[in-house]
This record gives sequence, C-alpha cells and structure tokens, in this order.
Amino acid sequence: MRLTNYSNIKIIPAIYYFSVVIFFLIIFLNFQLDGTLFPSLKYYYLVLIGIFVSLVYVYFGWKYFEYDSEGEVVVFLNRGVILSNFFNYRGNAIEIRRSRIVGYKIYNFLIYKRLVIEIKSKSKTYTRHSNITFVSPNKINYLRQSLDKLIAKNKS
Repeated sequence: MRLTNYSNIKIIPAIYYFSVVIFFLIIFLNFQLDGTLFPSLKYYYLVLIGIFVSLVYVYFGWKYFEYDSEGEVVVFLNRGVILSNFFNYRGNAIEIRRSRIVGYKIYNFLIYKRLVIEIKSKSKTYTRHSNITFVSPNKINYLRQSLDKLIAKNKS
C-alpha cells in the first residue's frame, strides 16, 4: 500500500512565503509610521513573536510523508516542504525489511504527530521515528491497518 500527504502539503510553501512577507511588512510599516501601527509596543512585539513562532513551526513541523509497503522492503519517507527541491538536508528515509518490524506506536501530541517504528535486529530492538503531523486521519487509519496486518504476519 502507498500513501502520502501531498494533497495537504502542496499549499504550504505559499503560506510560508506569504507569512514571511507579512512579517517583514509589519516591521517596515511600523518603522515608517513611527510606531503608530499598533497602540502599544507590547502588541507589536506580541504579533512579531506570534508570526515568528508560526514560521518556525511550519518550517520544522510540516513535512512531506510517504509510506510504501509494496515489495519486500517497507519505506517511510520524510522530506521538508520548504526549499526541499534545492536542499534536501531534512530528508529522512527509513527502509526496513518486512520481517524486521516488531511494532509501532503513533503519538498524537497537540500540534505534532509522530510514528515510532520498533525494529528487530539480531541482538536488540531499536526504534526509528517519522513525522506524520499533516497526514489525514483516514490515511493514518490505513497506515495502522497496514502495519497491524504486517505485524500479525510477522508474529505468526
């Protein structure tokens, strides 16, 4: 089975670049209007901090996810959305043989979702993680079904 979150992610670069423009536009307008854009300096800094935190969250949290369980190897792929065509320094590809997957857990934090895969080695069990924040709930259910089926097959 193959699934991706491309349909949810394709608009993210436009949102990110628009937010960067708004960030600098607020700074420029406040400077040109001699600080009268906001009633208080506290509101100005609060808006800038809010936009900056959202930019950091979008940059680090929103990733492209792809799952492919066709064949002998199961592939979990994470890539950054912004600047990933030029610099793929945030790419994370996990390729695991089907027989080595022991278990998985999906952690659902308030603004972040993580898939943790437990992999059996010759001497120990180790984990790998993947960001699934913007995978739709239906696709997460399909992912769960596929991994449950794979783990049940490995146990028998």
